Amino acid sequence: MREIVNIVLAGGSGTRLWPISRTLLPKQFLKLNGHYSFFQQTILRHKEFTDKTIVVVNDSQYFLALEQLEEINMEDKVLFVIESVGRNTAPAICLASMLLRGEDIAIVTPSDHLITDNENYKKDFEASIKYLSDNKILTFGIKPDSPNTDYGYIETGETLEKNIYQTVKFHEKPEKETALAYLKKGNFLWNSGIFAFKIKSYLNELEKFEPEMYKACEETFLDSKMNGNLIRFKRELMEKIPANSIDYAVMEKTDRGITRLASFDWSDVGSFDSLYTIHEKDQNNNTVYKPENLINIDSKNNLIITSKGRSMVTIDINDLIVVDTKDAVLISNKGSSSKVKEAVKILKEKNSEIVESHITTFRPWGSFTVLASNKRYKVKKIYVKPHRRLSLQLHKHRSEHWVVVTGQAKVTIGNAVMLIKENESVYVPIGEKHRLENPTDKDLEIIEIQVGFPLTEDDIVRIEDDYKRE
Repeated sequence: MREIVNIVLAGGSGTRLWPISRTLLPKQFLKLNGHYSFFQQTILRHKEFTDKTIVVVNDSQYFLALEQLEEINMEDKVLFVIESVGRNTAPAICLASMLLRGEDIAIVTPSDHLITDNENYKKDFEASIKYLSDNKILTFGIKPDSPNTDYGYIETGETLEKNIYQTVKFHEKPEKETALAYLKKGNFLWNSGIFAFKIKSYLNELEKFEPEMYKACEETFLDSKMNGNLIRFKRELMEKIPANSIDYAVMEKTDRGITRLASFDWSDVGSFDSLYTIHEKDQNNNTVYKPENLINIDSKNNLIITSKGRSMVTIDINDLIVVDTKDAVLISNKGSSSKVKEAVKILKEKNSEIVESHITTFRPWGSFTVLASNKRYKVKKIYVKPHRRLSLQLHKHRSEHWVVVTGQAKVTIGNAVMLIKENESVYVPIGEKHRLENPTDKDLEIIEIQVGFPLTEDDIVRIEDDYKRE
């Protein structure tokens, strides 16, 4: 029996909403518009009208996705495709599709978009299924309301029926004058990045137009195996897959492309300006996150994001974007926030860690917060959830000192296992296998002092791991 499957693309670099998003905590996992993250909203949106969910995610973000699925009781209802290295959307979709049958229908969705009109979204998809059965590959297009240069555009042609058109061409993000011309012509839509197709239709077209990519994906897939509800691919094989997007690998070349004009509201929340647009305003037309931390005196038309535990005061500022985090501050004119990517590029060239992660980094077992560091030592506060444990591991370049400040820890060092209580400490030598565990119903917090060089998160050799990390 044919199944309808949601393939969720959950990778991301966390650059466009820096500093609130980072490589290890990209936009889709942030809770910016309520109780659920964009990723969780994506999963829940498709839950009622699909039979299966496949999440494509990279190694470093798998545990974030898993934890957020646990929050919505979906962790056992999802298959994970874990990419050891990103190769863009065409291979990601191909590898996920190879888990399915040819007659299955896929709806491929980014995980970081905002759609609040779920009922019309469902209706639009269900009304399009008859075209998918006829081997068409459908893209949802959004009616543009401005000459936006941050979106790709779809040029549409012949009307097949109301709101469904033959796809003529995909266009890259245009310059302002070109975007104005698209709006004037009237047959151009924003590319939502949401696709739907019969599995064999996509795979056949990919094999036709990108045979090298298809063959490399097939070899990678065949040299892998399921481990519970996840499949992980070997890095050396994935690196051989040519990188390309579905837009260029398939949609630019196929004659099977059709476009549906979406009747639902949509935003890719791709900048702080769009974040300001979609959220409620106060009496001064400001959008404020964590308003309890803000004292505002005669400031208007601003987007203001404050940091937990820190007060902010704004006086007579207008039309600005002000973003405060514990380790970085962004200040920009409204209308200029797309340039954040340029700032991130400069920071990367300086090898700045603030692009990679926040001061607090989340792990499947809890989190750690860097309190102080230099080249030779690093001090962390480590939080371990009840009945969770870190991997059994060793380090080649550092020793560690642990002091329990809250709760009780079960500690393995070499062949010794011991219980460490509050105000007690233990030493982990360089190269010794060790594990930290919280065996209780209460939270565990320790202070960890690392000494050595270099002090990087890469200096971990995992021997056993509950979370299937490599």
